[in-house]
Amino acid sequence: MRSANGLIPRPSPERPYRLEGTRPGESPHQTLFISCTETQIAPTRFVSRPEQLFELRNIGNIVPPYNPKVVSGAIATIDYALSLTNLRDVVIAGHSGCGAVAALLNQTSNRVSPSLRRWLVVGSSRVACEDAVGTRASGAIGKEALDRAAQAHLLTQLAHLAQYPELESGQNSGRLRLRALFHRAESSTTEVYSPRDDSFKPLAREGSGRRR
Repeated sequence: MRSANGLIPRPSPERPYRLEGTRPGESPHQTLFISCTETQIAPTRFVSRPEQLFELRNIGNIVPPYNPKVVSGAIATIDYALSLTNLRDVVIAGHSGCGAVAALLNQTSNRVSPSLRRWLVVGSSRVACEDAVGTRASGAIGKEALDRAAQAHLLTQLAHLAQYPELESGQNSGRLRLRALFHRAESSTTEVYSPRDDSFKPLAREGSGRRR
């Protein structure tokens, strides 16, 4: 509902706005979703209620290693989200054909700016990506190898995320669930990482199985 001047009216102290199902002072956000800025990995495709998302998107879906002394928008955003009362799921998502990983491995024809190179270093995944490719040569690599590197990069960020104190305590108490998703744009399919098997498996459709 809009006011006479076309603007959304300010909430009054007597009747503050809130989403259905939340109590005063509570956050509606139930899922922290960390992903790349690529349009193919739109977070809203994975949830039934987009208003429950708390999003962090950056190039390369990078999670800086936890360090409270470092001034970082990503660290601050994750730390804040993990403190939200209703948060239940933490998801980090990567995708096939990742341009950030291609830039990291010098596999792109696009100009890579100094600021982007410094940002990619924050992800600390170059060695893991090179190991996934199976070579540290400077020549061109195939699409499948690049996607393996993108998965290795994703798992490195997952490991960084698991080190955040609030997440670690939330997992230990059973309040929070952590997952890594890998989306393949060419087939419009999504895989979820299984720590038990150390592999990516097809993501079950919502309601088709138990919460894992």
